[in-house]
Amino acid sequence: MDELVNILQSFESVSLEQIQDVELLDRVDTKYILHRSELPLLLTALGSEYSVLTIGERRRHAYATDYLDTPSFDLYLNHHNGMQNRYKLRFRTYIDTGLQFFEFKQKTNTHRTKKRRMPSSGSGIALGQHEKAFIRSCTGDEYSGFLPSLHVEFNRITLVNLRLKERLTIDLDLRFSTSEAQKQIDDLVIVEVKTGLQQRSAFRRRMRDRNTREFYLSKYCLGINCLRSNLKKNLFLPKLRKLKKLGYAIC
Repeated sequence: MDELVNILQSFESVSLEQIQDVELLDRVDTKYILHRSELPLLLTALGSEYSVLTIGERRRHAYATDYLDTPSFDLYLNHHNGMQNRYKLRFRTYIDTGLQFFEFKQKTNTHRTKKRRMPSSGSGIALGQHEKAFIRSCTGDEYSGFLPSLHVEFNRITLVNLRLKERLTIDLDLRFSTSEAQKQIDDLVIVEVKTGLQQRSAFRRRMRDRNTREFYLSKYCLGINCLRSNLKKNLFLPKLRKLKKLGYAIC
């Protein structure tokens, strides 16, 4: 990781306050997977076109996400079955700053991602009255009985385009766990391009030049597939096979 840290030192820095201008709570997402060994060369090529989120002296940040689902995993199955206007519920903790939010993240039938969130106390992942009221306001009580379903930890590098309204999130060191099992996936990197509109960017152009195709599989669904063998996954199997073919020990 020292090599990545050294490369990121050459980037312009952007603060947490400045990044609010590209928060992009209503956006278009494009996802890719990379091998960790590809990051140094890629980041070096992007240094003139992106700044990097810097908090204190840190340019790589630790995150924890606790997802919630119904006892029958309706939210996961909605994603698996390709349902439009599906959503996820999660507590997102920014470990470096200690901030925590409870989030509603929706995928619409126009392929946009919309996110609403509220500050949380950071006292755990239990649903309090405020979180329950927030769920009702977002979902209209479509489901109930939400319980913790998956814990995910990862490190993130956040890049901000110097010219366009675009962010890149580069997630690595993925670790999944439930109360019964845990899984770490070494060398897999998930890159997400977040824009207000479908627009050309330096990163997406480089992915096209190297014939790297988009790869859509959420961290939630990946973790559930790894750790919940009793749940339906047949529609995810082609992507899981591809990951295995690329050398990742997925399940």
